[in-house]
Amino acid sequence: MDAPELLWEKLTASFRAYAESFIPQDEDAVRPYQLKVDHTFDVCSIMDQILSDEKITPEQHFIYRLCALFHDVSRFEQLRDHHTFRDDRSFDHGERSAEIFLKQFSVPELSSHSLALTMEAIRYHNKAELPEDLSAELRPYAEALRDADKISILKVLLHHFSHPLLSEQEIVNLGTVDTPGFTEELVHTALSGRHILHKDMKNVNDFKIAVFAWCTDFNLPGSARLVLTEKFYDQLRQYLPESPLLDQLHRYCIDTLQKTARKGRN
Repeated sequence: MDAPELLWEKLTASFRAYAESFIPQDEDAVRPYQLKVDHTFDVCSIMDQILSDEKITPEQHFIYRLCALFHDVSRFEQLRDHHTFRDDRSFDHGERSAEIFLKQFSVPELSSHSLALTMEAIRYHNKAELPEDLSAELRPYAEALRDADKISILKVLLHHFSHPLLSEQEIVNLGTVDTPGFTEELVHTALSGRHILHKDMKNVNDFKIAVFAWCTDFNLPGSARLVLTEKFYDQLRQYLPESPLLDQLHRYCIDTLQKTARKGRN
């Protein structure tokens, strides 16, 4: 592939132009759009970090970066048309982002096969779980994208919990209410290695517990090492009530990440 950095600059400029076409003139309404732009480029940066120890070709690396750049491209349409980032109140943003990437953005420098891998990784990035029958070729891209996305979201959440803004409650907390206590059943769900559904969350603390449940869904050793090094889950624990059960969940999460971090490198 010729001049990948020049191509990358061209694509990032195209992405920015597309995103800016949705940003409203009202300054008070700009923040959620800008959050998604910032999140996108953070995912791109994280993708480079977690792949640093992986043995991949330059073209493979470019596909990973392409997945990161366009994984949330439908969020701008979602916010404009539905005033939410909740898929259950609008559309599946993974599916729609894959469609927009295919129809709105041209990357003739890549083969149709590479573009299909990119589109499918984007399609699956927001699903509760990856299908067991996902192809061996597609799986690494889907797993890395899910990792980078979750790490970036963790960073956004931790910033929000330390500097809460009323204007971001719906965006960051997904509409959950900030009330005392938590649902013990959800902790046991997380401790069993299962994911927590939004419909089962009663408040913001339940949402935080659901984020702890993500610990089983980090795939790359580099992803787990980054989360552990930055102490993201240690920080998140501070925003939950005192509880031996929640302490147990915290330990389980750290142990799970440490196991992933020790996995053999490709």
